[in-house]
Amino acid sequence: MTRWMHLLVYDGLMVFIVALIAMVTLPAPFGGAEAGAISLDEGMTIEVIVEVDGPYTIVLAQPFSPSQQLPPTALSDLGDGSWGGFVQLPSAANWNIVFDAFESDGTTVRSDATTMLELGVDRVVVSGEPEVPQGEGLFSGNSVWLMAAVFLILGALGALAWWTFSGDDSTT
Repeated sequence: MTRWMHLLVYDGLMVFIVALIAMVTLPAPFGGAEAGAISLDEGMTIEVIVEVDGPYTIVLAQPFSPSQQLPPTALSDLGDGSWGGFVQLPSAANWNIVFDAFESDGTTVRSDATTMLELGVDRVVVSGEPEVPQGEGLFSGNSVWLMAAVFLILGALGALAWWTFSGDDSTT
């Protein structure tokens, strides 16, 4: 094989591994689920795909946050037990989402809640540029004690050096 073929195989393998890592697995009858940000215009639009094992006729994606519940979005049957669609969110935040699967007789099964980050939406998209949390910095929290310990050690070493080198010169 040529070098380019090796690189192509390696790149394909890496994409497959990243896709496996990015996919979250939900309890039965749901399987793997993943999402990706499509647009950040007027909030955030994500494309979501979930695997559902069973004879379900409707699958809904229900996004929510601790303070807000959005209307559900119907997903399309993609075949092979996969359902997918686009969900519009009002903000680029780490929204929670649950999936509801409906049988023809009206029986409903609900998945566990998962977040946008767990589904594979990029952290920079969801939370913006990394920020330094409040209270973090050079002189806060545990770093104050660390700085005090460093100054105490330096002071002790200085006192030891002074005691060692400032001795009485009359012994020589």
